[in-house]
Parts: sequence; C-alpha cells; structure tokens
Amino acid sequence: MHFSLRSTHFSLRLPPHAAARRNSPRELLVSAGGLLLLGSLPTALGSTLSGFSVFGGMIWPHPVLTLVDTVNIATTALQLVWLTRLLTARRQEFRPAHRVFVILAVSVLSTLTAWGLLQHPAGPSLHEYPARTVLLAWLCYELYRWHGIPLSAPAAAGSRAARWDDTWQMTQTVFSYCGIGGFSAFLTVLTLQSFGPQWLPVMRTSQLTAIGGFSASQVLLFGLAWTVVLEGSVIGTTAILLRAARRPSWQIYAIVAIVEIIFHAYFGVPALCMAVYAVLCTHFYLTRRQVIPLLAGHALFDFAGLLVSSLSILEKLICGIVFALIVTTVECWLAVEAGRRAKFFMAPRLFHLTVSFRPVPPPAETPATDRSTTSSEIS
Repeated sequence: MHFSLRSTHFSLRLPPHAAARRNSPRELLVSAGGLLLLGSLPTALGSTLSGFSVFGGMIWPHPVLTLVDTVNIATTALQLVWLTRLLTARRQEFRPAHRVFVILAVSVLSTLTAWGLLQHPAGPSLHEYPARTVLLAWLCYELYRWHGIPLSAPAAAGSRAARWDDTWQMTQTVFSYCGIGGFSAFLTVLTLQSFGPQWLPVMRTSQLTAIGGFSASQVLLFGLAWTVVLEGSVIGTTAILLRAARRPSWQIYAIVAIVEIIFHAYFGVPALCMAVYAVLCTHFYLTRRQVIPLLAGHALFDFAGLLVSSLSILEKLICGIVFALIVTTVECWLAVEAGRRAKFFMAPRLFHLTVSFRPVPPPAETPATDRSTTSSEIS
C-alpha cells in the first residue's frame, strides 16, 4: 500500500526524496515499533508482573521493582523527546502565535509528567493519567502527520445527517466488538469460577479490584480516557503504521492481539477472549479508517460498564433500560434525518429488527448485471 503526501489534508512541503525516505517501510516500521514499545511497555510489564503475583503468588525482589521504575521513567521521557523532535521538525508550519502556544503546551505537559515521575516512579497514580493521556494522544497524532498518513479516511459524500448517521453506525459496530470481547471474557470467568479447577488462573474478584482497587467514579474521571487512548494507539496508530510498512495482515493482527491479551492479564485465562475483540477492532480500522468511531465505541462501552459496575442487579437492569432508550432515541432520530430504516440491535451485519420511518422509493430500473449491487436500505 502506498501513501502519498498529496492524499493528506495537510501539507508537509518536503522534497520528494525526503518524503520517500520518511515513508519508506523501514522508517514506518521503526515508528510503529517505537510507539508500541514506548506506549505499551510500562502497562504490559506491570500487568504481567501483577498477574504472576496474583495467580502465582510470586513476591518480586527489589531489583525487579527498580526495573519497573526505570522502564516507566525511560519510556515517558523518550515519549516527550520524540514528541518534541516531531514538533521541531515542522516548526516552520506554525504561525508565531501558534508556535508560542505549542511551546507552552509542551512545557506544561513536560512539567506535569516530570512531577508525576518524581512522585511515583513505578507508575502514575490515577490523577496523573490525564497528562499521560494527552502525551500519548499527541504523539500518535504527530506520527500520523510526520508520515503523511490521514488520521481518518475522507468523509463519504452526502449531507451532514448522512455523515453523522454513518459515524453512528460505525460507533455501534465498535461498541458491539467491545461487547463481544468483554462479555465473552466475563462469561468465561464465571464459568471457570464455577466449574474450573482451583489452580487455574482466573480473576476471582471484581474487575475494579483486579485493576487496582479504584472506585468506578475514580476510573471514570481519570482512567477512562487513558484506557481508550492507550488501546487506540495499539489498535489504530500502530496497526496503520504496520500496514503502511507493508507488513502481512496476520502479523498485524497477531501483534495487536498479543498486546491486548497482556493488557487484560488480570482476567487470567479468560484474557484470551480479548484477542477476538482486538482482531475485530483492528480489522475495522484498517478497512474503514475512521478514528472517531473507534475511540467513541470503546469509550461508550467502558463508560456503560463503569456506570453499572458497583450497582445491584436491579439498578443494573434499570441503567440498562435507560441506556437502551437513549440509544434507541438517537437511532430513531438519525434514521429520520437520513431517511432510512431504524435498527434496534447493536451488532453489525447480524439479524436486526427494522422499522420504516419514511417510504423508501424502489430503485430505478437497472441492467441485470448491476442489480446485485442495488439496495433500497442503507445497512
């Protein structure tokens, strides 16, 4: 696959030889590997060590904990250096006022991050995650620009309502993919807790307890955005850079799936179910190239899960009904605006109930060879 700077929404004004070198498979592979290493290594390392401690009863010696501190400090510092280098390389694109704003933003971000590293070298506390979120998201964005890869594919032609409707449909698709991974993991947890052997590594506490004992409100305020951006950097930016570097699809899916399994190691054996979610979401982004639905669908699913995590069965049922009503209202409104049939099932390309809001005219008469591609319903 070839990406040219002419297909982007911004101009980097590079000489042809510089643009070719910047988009060479080697440079793209280095960027993908660097982002995966710097963005994911601290979380993956912490999740792995925590899993061995919980499921294997291991007590890590002081040198191992020192290694965790070193990795966290080094990766964060290198993210800041890399971001600064990317911004410096395109400093001529900024107007003077914008240049001052960027310098101030980088200075504030560096100060907050450095303060967090000094306070908690082993890893950020919950209230320090917003700064880490901005750092990683900004780095991903600058990598897109550096390689001349559009963040999202151009919007489809049509009215604003049609574009919003298309975004909504894709968000539902990602939401359903998250549901497939999350629900299958939890069903596996419940099954193994009830019928599996006791020696099998399976999460035997609540998910919030397993990830650190935080409350749902704390994670909602400080950790949700970090989770979405972290997994978006793996599923989105890393995957698209690997695709641009002409890596085989099976390698891309395997890398993303392995990283996601490690991220969810607190599940134990059921973490393997997250490979399905990883492959589905990666396939979605590589084929549709829409970053907003990718992040929004994940955020909605995690938000709904956190909202009901500490509630009773009755309260969860009530929240589920309210959430379903909200989704149905949005779906009906967009269906009316786009002139299509409403779909009351949050799963892509599966059986769904349809209700006609506007009469859809029959398609114009077309040759027999073209009728297979004609449809009166947007799906």
